[in-house]
Amino acid sequence: MARTEKDRIQFVRAAVQQHTDHWDELRPQMRRYRNAYMTKFYEDMGTTDDASIRVETADAYASIESLMGSLFTKYPGIELAPDITGKGDLGLTKEVSNNWLKTCRNQIENAARMALIYTHSFLKLAPRESNMLTSKVAMRAVPPWQVVLDRDASAYEDCRFIGHIYYIPVDEANDKFGNKKWHGVAQKDYFTDSERNTDRSYRSYGDQPDLPNEYLYVEIVEMYDFLNNELLFWSSHWKGGEELLSKDAIPVSTFDGKPLSNLVPFYFSRRPDRPMEGYSAMARIYDQVFEKNILRTFWANAVRRDSRQFIYKEGAFDEEALAKITSGVDGAMVATDSDTLSGLIDVVPVVPISSNHAAYLNYIESDLNKGSLTAGFTRGEASKATATEISALMQYTSSELGKMARDRDGTIEQAALLYIRMLIPLIDDSEKTVVATPDGAKVLSTDKLDADWTFYATDGGSTPMTDMIKKQQLIQLIPILAQLGVPGTAMKDEIIRLYGLPPTFGEVPTTSTPSTTAAPESAPAPETATAISDVIGGT
Repeated sequence: MARTEKDRIQFVRAAVQQHTDHWDELRPQMRRYRNAYMTKFYEDMGTTDDASIRVETADAYASIESLMGSLFTKYPGIELAPDITGKGDLGLTKEVSNNWLKTCRNQIENAARMALIYTHSFLKLAPRESNMLTSKVAMRAVPPWQVVLDRDASAYEDCRFIGHIYYIPVDEANDKFGNKKWHGVAQKDYFTDSERNTDRSYRSYGDQPDLPNEYLYVEIVEMYDFLNNELLFWSSHWKGGEELLSKDAIPVSTFDGKPLSNLVPFYFSRRPDRPMEGYSAMARIYDQVFEKNILRTFWANAVRRDSRQFIYKEGAFDEEALAKITSGVDGAMVATDSDTLSGLIDVVPVVPISSNHAAYLNYIESDLNKGSLTAGFTRGEASKATATEISALMQYTSSELGKMARDRDGTIEQAALLYIRMLIPLIDDSEKTVVATPDGAKVLSTDKLDADWTFYATDGGSTPMTDMIKKQQLIQLIPILAQLGVPGTAMKDEIIRLYGLPPTFGEVPTTSTPSTTAAPESAPAPETATAISDVIGGT
C-alpha cells in the first residue's frame, strides 16, 4: 500500500516525539555524568551555607581518560579481504580507506569518549565540498540524543528507521532546500534547554526577527526509512511541519543492494534486554565519585574547624593581658592577681574525626578501581607489586579492554565500508583521480571500488598492554622459532613491524666480514645460531 505525505509526516513526528521523550527523561542523568567528567560535580547542586567548602576529585575524568589512553595508541587502519569473485582493486581500495581514516582520528576518539561518558554515540558521514574526490566525504562525532533510533530492534542491522536531528544556518537551509519562509531560531543546547513544548521537548527561545541569518538556525530531521527505502527531510520550522522538505530514495546501499544510512553506531556496552540502548561506563562509577566528593568535602570543612581554642575565666585578665596572650610574643609577661593559675585558662577539647571515615574512603577507592576496568599502574599509580603480579594484571586488564577494543574496531570497519559505498556515487569518470598505492599510481574508478569487500581493523583488539605482551613473547620465542626452522629474515621483518622500526633496518648489507671468534661451548646449534644472527643483523 502506497503511503501518502501525511502518513510520512505522522511517522516522522511520532518517531521524533518518542525519541524526545526518552532523552528528556535522561537529561538530568546525562548532565550529572558530563559535570562529573568535567570536574564540575557541584555545578547543579545548590547550598544554603555559602561558607562551606566543596572539594571535588578528578576520579571520573581519570577513569574515562585512562580507558581512552588504553584504547587509542595509533591511527586507525583497516585490512581488506578480497571479493571471492575477483571484482575490484584490493590495493587501491585499502589505500583510499586508510588515507581517509587517518584524517578521522579525532572524530573517532570524540565519539568513543561520548560513548564512555553517556550511553553510546554515532559517527556521521556526509558529503562536503572538496577539490579532491577522496576528501568529499567528511566524518564527525554525533551525541546519542541527536539520533532517532529504532530502540525496539534487536540489532542495528534490523532497525526499521534511523534519523538525525540537527541545526543548520538559515542560509545553508536555503541553499539545500530552496528559499523558504523559515522560522529561524537560536541554536539550542541539550543540557540547558529543558523547557517543554507540545510539539518538541525543548522550546524555541530565539524568536528575534531582527537577527541576521548568520545567527538564526533551522532544525532539520533527516530520517532514513529502511522499510520503504526512503530518505525524508522534515522541519517543524517551515509551515509548522505540515509538509516534507524533500523525499528521495536512499542513495547509498551495500554491494548486495541493502540501503545504508550515513550513521555508524558506537557502543561499548549495551542493555542486555534492549541492545539498541547503550550503557555508560560513567554509570558504573558515578555513585563512588559522588560518595568520595561528599566525604572529601566533609573532611575539608572538618579540618578547617579543627583549630586551637581556649577558654578563660572572665575578669581574670584585662584587654591588654589578653592581647599579649593571643599575640604569641616570645618572653611576654602577663600580670594577674590570682594566687594560682589553675582554672584561669584551659584548652577547649576538639573531638577528632572518627576512623570510620577513613575506612569508608578505602571501600570507595576499592569500588572505583573495580568499576574502572583498568589496573592502577595504567592510571599512573605506583605500587609494590612484583613483575609477575603486574604481568597477571596486564593480561586480565587487557582482556577487559580487548573487548572494548573489538567494539571500537567494529565501528571503524563499518565506517570504512560506508565511506567506500558513499564514494562510489561521487566518482566522475570524466575527471581522473590518481591514487598512489604500493603497486604504483592508479586511477580511481567505480569498478575498482564496487566489490563485496570485507573490512578488518588493523591489529583488531590491540591495546598498549596487549602490544607490550606480544613484543615480550616474540623476543622470548626467537630461539624456539629458530630451532623450528623459521627463517631469520622473517623474524626480523616481524620485529621491525611490531616495534615500528624504520624499514631500513631490514635491508641486507652488501658485504660482510666472517667472524673468526670461536663459539663458546654453550652456544646454540649452528643452524639456530645462524637464524638468530639473521634476526639481530648478521648474515
